[in-house]
Amino acid sequence: MSGACSIHSNHKHKLIFAAINLQVTMSPNDSTAPLHATVDMEIPVKWSAQAPDHKASKGADGVNNHGAVDAALRAVVFVGGLAAVIVMVTSKQSKMIPISPTMSIPLDANWNQSPAYIYYVAAFSVACLYSIITGVSSVLTLKKTGGNSTKMQFHLAILDSVLLSIVSSAVGAALGVAYIGLKGNSHSFWNEICNAYGSFCHHLSASITMAVISTSALLLLVWFSYYKLLRKSRASS
Repeated sequence: MSGACSIHSNHKHKLIFAAINLQVTMSPNDSTAPLHATVDMEIPVKWSAQAPDHKASKGADGVNNHGAVDAALRAVVFVGGLAAVIVMVTSKQSKMIPISPTMSIPLDANWNQSPAYIYYVAAFSVACLYSIITGVSSVLTLKKTGGNSTKMQFHLAILDSVLLSIVSSAVGAALGVAYIGLKGNSHSFWNEICNAYGSFCHHLSASITMAVISTSALLLLVWFSYYKLLRKSRASS
């Protein structure tokens, strides 16, 4: 009986040790299981929180691109208009013109002798000043409001359209007078002057070329302004 009792007690001790070992080996798995569950539940939350930031950064890039295009076009308007004015006001040329077989007198060809050229210089001087003011205002407004200044863009689109009509008429007037100076008009008894004042006419052609570039940039600026307004109206609707 004593041997049976000892065997029974040894068997009981083995069962107790086995239970303890089983509890020890299972406890890490039980403690790590909630950790895996926690990680798995945190992943969708982090992903959903990052998604709006990505969209916001994409929208900010679009606003920056629009602001860069607007500033670049206004810079072209300024540079082209300034070059057109400088070349025009430096177009004076003096030359001895024969009025008889034995007599010649000095005659000047100058831009301020034609009302069309005076209007041309005044129009592009205003265009240069306007491009500086509106360029700075547009950049400051975009930085302040984050590109949501629809009212400002609408006003600039209207002012750009008005200035486009002014500079276009100035270029047309200057081209008309320059063509008469180049070809003359036999019906009105207007003689050409470019055969005698070559440097003056070269200045005119260079100035008008710069003016056409400035006017084309202003036209693109008007189209771009209305395009931005159209996109905003569609997005809001």
